[in-house]
Amino acid sequence: MNSRKFIATLVYGGLVLLLALGICSPRGVAGQLVSGVYKVIETTDLGTQMRVTMHIRLMNAGDDRVFVIQARLREFLPHGKATDDPLGVILEPHSGSEFTQQFTIPKQEFELWGRGARPHLGLKVQIGKTETTMTVTLMRDPGSR
Repeated sequence: MNSRKFIATLVYGGLVLLLALGICSPRGVAGQLVSGVYKVIETTDLGTQMRVTMHIRLMNAGDDRVFVIQARLREFLPHGKATDDPLGVILEPHSGSEFTQQFTIPKQEFELWGRGARPHLGLKVQIGKTETTMTVTLMRDPGSR
């Protein structure tokens, strides 16, 4: 009898946890919720690597202005070359901003995108006086192929 109560308590606790995780969206620093979509504009085959030019739109669902200082692709596979160019994009509260950036990534990584993998954009941001990093999983722009 005690084991049944214990199992029921664990199941109930697990359901409460799943419900809580479903209601609370993952948020970054200062309550920020940044999301993004991408569209590949141009690609250049470099042998084992690809140079990919992407048009990216980031949306800020938070109440604070976010200054995006730098954007890098976080890769599943090692040996990609990230650009460290300063970006200077401002995400106003409850608004979005667009920019175009070029990345060099392993060809295998680019092929994974074609099979449904989603690129992860590492952002160096400033919110108020705080500088931090966050990762945004990009969705393919619904209007692109």
